[in-house]
Order: sequence, then structure tokens, then C-alpha cells
Amino acid sequence: MACLALTTFLTSALTLSHFTTGTRATSELPDDDELCGRGLPTTPFNRTVLTTIGPYSYDPAAWSPWTHRPYCLEANEEPWCVYTNAASPKGHGISIITTPEIAGTTLNILEHPFDQKFFAPEKIYLPRPYKVVDIPGKGKGVIATQKIEKGKAILVDHASLVAAVEYPADVMREEVQDLLETAVHRLGEPEKVLGLSKKGRGDEATEIEDLLLTNSFTVLIQGKEFMALFADLSRFNHDCKPNAFIYFSETTLAMTVWASRDIEPGEEISITYSTAGLLSKERQQALENIWGFKCSCALCTSPPEVLKKSDDNRAQIRSYQASIPKLAQEEKFEEALQQAEHMFQLVEEEGLTDQMSDMYEYPARMYYHVGNLDKALEYTLKVKREIDGFGVPGKFGQEKLQGMEGIIRRLEMEIKIKREREEQFGKQAKLRGKARRVVMGMP
Repeated sequence: MACLALTTFLTSALTLSHFTTGTRATSELPDDDELCGRGLPTTPFNRTVLTTIGPYSYDPAAWSPWTHRPYCLEANEEPWCVYTNAASPKGHGISIITTPEIAGTTLNILEHPFDQKFFAPEKIYLPRPYKVVDIPGKGKGVIATQKIEKGKAILVDHASLVAAVEYPADVMREEVQDLLETAVHRLGEPEKVLGLSKKGRGDEATEIEDLLLTNSFTVLIQGKEFMALFADLSRFNHDCKPNAFIYFSETTLAMTVWASRDIEPGEEISITYSTAGLLSKERQQALENIWGFKCSCALCTSPPEVLKKSDDNRAQIRSYQASIPKLAQEEKFEEALQQAEHMFQLVEEEGLTDQMSDMYEYPARMYYHVGNLDKALEYTLKVKREIDGFGVPGKFGQEKLQGMEGIIRRLEMEIKIKREREEQFGKQAKLRGKARRVVMGMP
């Protein structure tokens, strides 16, 4: 069970009651229904021009790269469609629910959406170093079957379902359910999604809505929010002080689970569903309100003094996140660097390292200003790892990565020159000392 956010697409579906009737269009509709099959060009996601598959266009080649005829729901402004490739990635398939306009603009970064070489990072354990088991009080969970080293990829999971969070407010709820069911049942392995845990939300949600609400993540693609479901990732349980973290690649629609510390055999592998830096009461409120459970992890059930120390640490981290940029702008570098080093110590202590990547840039720049090139390079390399180390970066990440690589080369060159000068200075100092000893008649 895993759900990092509830999205407008689904939550709105649960509250619809009286709307104007939309017209469904399916691959089984009569030939005179021309909306059916209104989809994307054969080169996916690279332009907003729509192509309408005609009444007799049932040739699968016309649907490329989709393995099914696009399934669309008519709305006032433009249709909402299910685009499915049942075979890729890696056999389990992917369904995308969105409008053709959104697909042709925001999703244009998916230049190689089904190209295997663009998916997983190289340093991943194969076979998987864990097993899914029943865990008392938690349902299913993930247990390590071998020692997993810090910084290694545990799992790369590609989205089975991706949906834009905007909702067509002029359609019937039953029609949205039809889109959702079509998106899941057309997958290459629908049972992987249908077998996930549910909360049992009663009459307010159908079984498939309940399943998606319980197991969906919110991801950003070019700054736009989408709902995404990852069938294998959904087996990882929440912990407020997890031993693993997740990273989403908007270019490949893949989520990677990374070990944030060494994990021993038999230990449960956990991730966090809550936002970084939340205090204990804030986390409990968010987890209960959004995901419907009360957290009973080791941190939340620890003695009051331990929980208070953790809250104090996280409150201090939050304070540093606000003060460090301000001190840097005021060029109070020494004070800012002291706070940054202390902040990263607290971050490490609280197991939040993965959620502080944007803060590495500040000490990298400030150490350069104060002339500590080695520390500047250390933090610049951390920034590069955050961009490049977890899957394939998006367009913005690729541009930033190129800039980081240029900075790293410059720093390495400056460090080399500095060390050569220091070495030369040391040799000259030895020669001067030797000359003075000779003049003074000393050995």
C-alpha cells in the first residue's frame, strides 16, 4: 500500500452528482461514431495537432505507438482519452488518461516513451533483493532478502497508469469510472494493479477508484501535476524515518527506490509518504486525513523525549532552510556555511537526506566564494548526483546537468592548479631552507 497524494482527477470523481451528460466513445461503437479514436499523431507527444481516425480506420498501424484504439470520452472543450501500450514498458504496459492537448504539450518530453534503453539506471540489484510478504498490521510489505548497500537502487518501477489531475467537470461520474476501468483492463498485466490493497471506502467509491486512491502517487512532469500508479512500488510501506527513498524520472515515467542507508537481511524496506520536515502531529494529521491510517512506525511510537528531539531537529531544519538562502544573499558566508553543515548533520540524523537535494547548491557556491575549492567540489558533485544519479533527467535536468559538468571541470582544474602551485611553493621553500643551512654551515 502506498499513496503519496490524492489527486483532483479521482477525488472529484467521488463527489460528482449532477452534470450534463457526456457522450462515451469506445472501440466497440458503431462505425459512424467519429469521436472514437481521436488520438495523437503516430509520432507521440510532439505536436498538438489532432488526427481523427476515420470510421473505417481500424488498422492498428494507425494507432502507433498504442496497441489499442484510443478510447475517448467527449467533454465540452475537448475529449478525454485513454492511450494504452499494453506491452511496454517491460511487459506490464502503460495507460495514459489525458486530453490530446495536454498529451501534445506537457508530455512532449517523452521522446522515447517505450524505448527500453531510456529506462532503468545501471546500478540496480538483479534479481530483486527483497520479497513481498504479509506484515502484521500493515497488510503487504517488502522485506530485504540480502544486505543492500547505501546508495544502491532497489527497484525501478515504471508507471502502469498516468492521469492528468484536471477533471472534465461536465461529464457523468460513471463515464469517468469507465475511463479508469478501461485504462486498467487494457494493461498487459492488469492483475498487478487489481491485486493491490484497498481502504474499503464504501459506497463513495467503486472498487477500482478505491484501489487507485489508495495506491496513487502525485508526480510532476514539466511542472504539471499528474496522478501515477506504480504497481510494484505500491508494496512499500510508509515510515517517518525510512531506510529508502524514491525518485521520479519525468522522461521515462519511472520511479526508482534507493537505499538511504545499509539495509540488513530480514529488515522491512520503507519509504515516506509525508512531506519532509513535518513534525509528528503534522505527519499524523496528514497521514490520517489523506491516507486513512494512523502511523505506528518506530519513530511515532518512541518515548516522548525521543519524539520531542526529532521534532526539535526537524523544526531546526525548517528554520535553516529559510535562513541559509537569506544569509547567502547577504554574503554572510561563514555563518551560512555553519548553519548548512549543521543542517545536513540533522538531515542525516533524521533520515531526510534524499529530500534536501536543492539545498546542496548553497554550500557549493559559498565554499567557492570563501576559497575552499575542495568543499565546493564536494557539494557540486552532490548536486550532479541528484540530477543525474536517479534515472534519466528531464529537459531542464539535462540542461542543468551540462552546466554542473562544466562547473565540475572548472573546479577540478582550479584545484589541480592550486595543488601544483602549493607543491612548487613547497619545493622552493625546501630549496631556500637548504641554501640558508649551507650559508650558515649547517648540515
